[in-house]
Amino acid sequence: MPVSKKVKSIPISGTLYISEIAKNMEKRGKRVLRLDIGDLNFPTPHHIVKAVNEAIERGMTHYSSSKGLRELREAIANKYNETYGIDLDPDKNVIITPGAKFALYAVLFSILEEKDEVLIPAPCWVSYEGIVRACGGEPRIIKTKGLDFRIDYESLTRVKIKRRVKALILNTPNNPTGRIYSLKELKEIRDFSEEEKIFVISDEVYDSIVFEGRHISMMELMDPKEKCIIVNSFSKKYAMTGWRLGYIIASEEIIQCVNRLLQQTISCVPPFIQWAGYVALTSEESKRFVKEMREELRRRRDILDSGLKSINGLTYRRPEATFYYFIRIPFDIPSLDFSKKLLMRYGIATVPGVFFGGYDNYIRISFGSVSIEEIMTFISEFSRALEEMQNAQNKTIS
Repeated sequence: MPVSKKVKSIPISGTLYISEIAKNMEKRGKRVLRLDIGDLNFPTPHHIVKAVNEAIERGMTHYSSSKGLRELREAIANKYNETYGIDLDPDKNVIITPGAKFALYAVLFSILEEKDEVLIPAPCWVSYEGIVRACGGEPRIIKTKGLDFRIDYESLTRVKIKRRVKALILNTPNNPTGRIYSLKELKEIRDFSEEEKIFVISDEVYDSIVFEGRHISMMELMDPKEKCIIVNSFSKKYAMTGWRLGYIIASEEIIQCVNRLLQQTISCVPPFIQWAGYVALTSEESKRFVKEMREELRRRRDILDSGLKSINGLTYRRPEATFYYFIRIPFDIPSLDFSKKLLMRYGIATVPGVFFGGYDNYIRISFGSVSIEEIMTFISEFSRALEEMQNAQNKTIS
């Protein structure tokens, strides 16, 4: 049966591809260290679960406004207004979506014509290219500099801007590198976007998982009522990945366009889930949870970092945010082959760097869903795997 060329152009999700192999191994009784998962092994806080149950009992099981519950939109607007000294209108500048993925899709669907180009600094999240293609656009990857993966004005200006370039997608803190873009970099991105008259879509879903330094929102540098669009979610902040709750902050025109799409597709995010999001955003218990989770993730990172330092020949940068490491493979092998060997022979699930914007000599590991004991086991097994694979490759060469 023929299917559309558009859907055929969408690449598979690299994270889900590895995840399926790992799950099948686990079903067969194999032990797998799940360092591939972009998720957290923290349960959603009890007060949020309680809120959704109470909302269902109160009858919040019917349609809400396609834009989302007024209470939630107002809470989001108030948070950003108080933090950044701006004046968002919850009725004009905020809309609720089923997660950040759909938020990105809805934004790109609203601004792109066929073959419009979207600039994506890399390394970048695996889904950006696929979402752009799903909306009829063309992703253009911009490689960043050095182990710091810096993007600067010079790099941007070397990209030949065409009439069809419509937007730049920014992700800070960054998945997969765990890096926070500096104020200087963000100012250069702003200046570049203003000169070229393109949108900046800022994906800030990891803004609460920062260990050192400070997350700088593009909201501080650009007016979200004009060419700046903020995408965020409740997934990582409150361990709500399966709840699928996100939001967009943008100009009234963009919000109206996204609202049209939501009306004709999802109708609305389930109101009881939105109410749980409202409770998550406004309660003191949530603030304590976010702080405690961040400190536990910091502890895991520090232990993992100490272990990685003990392995000769590894090149990587210590992440100051998120729960990821982006590690350079210490010998010549495609990242997909390397990840498959790690998984099939040693029971270590990682994500190949080729899926993160073509970084085929890297892998991403996640410490969001592993215990300290599993981290220690990983260090031991990873070290052994590298040594054995390096020896095998040396024999092949000789």
